Amino acid sequence: MGFQLFKTPGHGSYDTDPLLEAATTSAATYSRDLEADDSDSDDDNDENQDVKDARTERLRDTGGWLGYLRDFTIFLPYVVPRRDFKVQLCLLICIITLVLERLMQVAIPYTLGIIADKVTSGSAPVQELLVFLGLDVLHGSSGLGLIQDLSKIPIKQFSYKRLTNAAFNHVMAQSIDFHSTQDSAEIMKAVEQGEAVGNVLESVVFDIAPPLIDVIVACTIFYQRFGPAVAMVLFGASVAYLVLETSSTRLTTDDRRKLTKAARVETRKIHQAIQGWQTVVYFNQFHRETRNLAGAVSEHMKAKTRFEARQALIQALVELFVPVTFFTLAYLVLRHIAAGTASPGDFVFFLTYWDSIIYPLKFLTEHFRWLVSDFVDAERLLFLLKTKPSIVDAPEALPLAPCVNEVRFDEVSFQYEEGRYALQDISFTASAGQVVALVGETGAGKSSILKLLLRMHDITAGSITFSNQDIRDVTISSIRNAVSVVPQTPMFFNAPIIENVRYARSTATDEDVHEACRAAAIHDTIMRYPESYDTQVGERGVKLSGGEAQRLAIARALLKNAPIVLLDEATSAVDTITEGRIKSVLGNLRRGRIWIVIAHRLSTIVDADQILVLHEGRLVEKGSHAELCEKRGRYWKLWEQS
Repeated sequence: MGFQLFKTPGHGSYDTDPLLEAATTSAATYSRDLEADDSDSDDDNDENQDVKDARTERLRDTGGWLGYLRDFTIFLPYVVPRRDFKVQLCLLICIITLVLERLMQVAIPYTLGIIADKVTSGSAPVQELLVFLGLDVLHGSSGLGLIQDLSKIPIKQFSYKRLTNAAFNHVMAQSIDFHSTQDSAEIMKAVEQGEAVGNVLESVVFDIAPPLIDVIVACTIFYQRFGPAVAMVLFGASVAYLVLETSSTRLTTDDRRKLTKAARVETRKIHQAIQGWQTVVYFNQFHRETRNLAGAVSEHMKAKTRFEARQALIQALVELFVPVTFFTLAYLVLRHIAAGTASPGDFVFFLTYWDSIIYPLKFLTEHFRWLVSDFVDAERLLFLLKTKPSIVDAPEALPLAPCVNEVRFDEVSFQYEEGRYALQDISFTASAGQVVALVGETGAGKSSILKLLLRMHDITAGSITFSNQDIRDVTISSIRNAVSVVPQTPMFFNAPIIENVRYARSTATDEDVHEACRAAAIHDTIMRYPESYDTQVGERGVKLSGGEAQRLAIARALLKNAPIVLLDEATSAVDTITEGRIKSVLGNLRRGRIWIVIAHRLSTIVDADQILVLHEGRLVEKGSHAELCEKRGRYWKLWEQS
């Protein structure tokens, strides 16, 4: 359809090894926008321009604003409480209070008019004063206002909870091409817009509709009490005032968007610098980050000054319309009193009712501005929810069989982009109890094979089967449940060690975790920490050394106890003695499992049952270490160089 704010990336090779392993371990996502030389550096990531472009394209696709607004019906299941009786009851109470408030809007001025007439006739309107007191209390924040505010709380929480959870789940279900190209700070900002959608609903139902109803009711009452001239002036003035306010809002929309962009750029600078703190340290770029943030803050303040100054000027001009309207209406009402067709109490009624009309009307325009702002924020969430994952389950997909004893690649080809193959005609079989090693130069296609096994991408040609089940015919979740992964640069949450390891299997006991750590040769190291398994590992595991991180990742993979284990240079950061201990334990765990290992250090895979030598996406050699050395081909050259 082409309608995507989060655009499909122009793919390159995904099989490149990191240039600076230590740096990328601490900040894998800190890979772009380290320095903004000028405003153009942010243009490629200008989310507001993306919103405009997506909106323009969608308007063209749907045939206009009506079709575009119809897209927002995607939010209805998240804001309409169909099965939540408590929220439905609160919504009903809010509607009842809105109706009662409309009645109070008329009853209070009417009562004051009666009081004024009785005072001018020499009576003491005590009873009417008591009625006025009761109506005023009921109409204020201590009466209907309090009931309405309390009733709104579950309604707003309902929509926020539903939309935030839905947006988060939608983001987590996206494919690797989405997550590898999008700015995490911008995605987080879009997810947070669940509140904006709830604000749109609240503004329309509770803040915008009631004042419009008040104007219609007021015009009807003024027509009956003062004639058509007063009613027409009020109606015309209300329409003109709203038009002027709407126009003024439209005049500041671009400034508001620029302000939003500048604020997000500032947030992104802070987020990336904090997330990439170690990278900043490694290259001693504190001053650069300070300059970058200072520039972003300055641009934010400039945009804010332009927006607020222009808004204040336009608002001052629009507000001149209010006293002119009041003067005209007051003059017409006073003429009726002078002619004897209205009483002084009617003028008091007019004065009081005028306040109950004009202030909600002025407040309405403020709500309209907020509505525009929330609507812009809601657009970003809308575009996010409209973005579909590129890898999804087939309609008839079944779970993977519990016993997987074979993985087969049959003439598999894969390309990240048209005409550029990462893998071509790859065929091999990995059986339970075997270790299959993948070797080759950087960019040969090793990591692509692991990603295809996890179904992060779909193959271009050929087939991948798990015990004769085609990978495209089984559910993605069941595939990933059947695979344990030890990445080259493991990531950890800022949580205790025991929770990071238990992340692989939430039902594991403490003893299960300890056993997995013993197998990964890290239990003794952990026990030397003052807080042992309760030690916090820091953001992305920054408190762990490279070797500790790899061993902890191995422990996590072992705890999962999956039938397929993928190791991506899993022992590159450990010493040879520790590596020997890990290999000894892994050797005892080979039975019944399929091991697929990426290795740059060839000494780690000499005992592999099968070694696959990849070159430029093709399988050029296959065999055991001894067999490949006898051939004196590409593997032998790699072995000689290692």
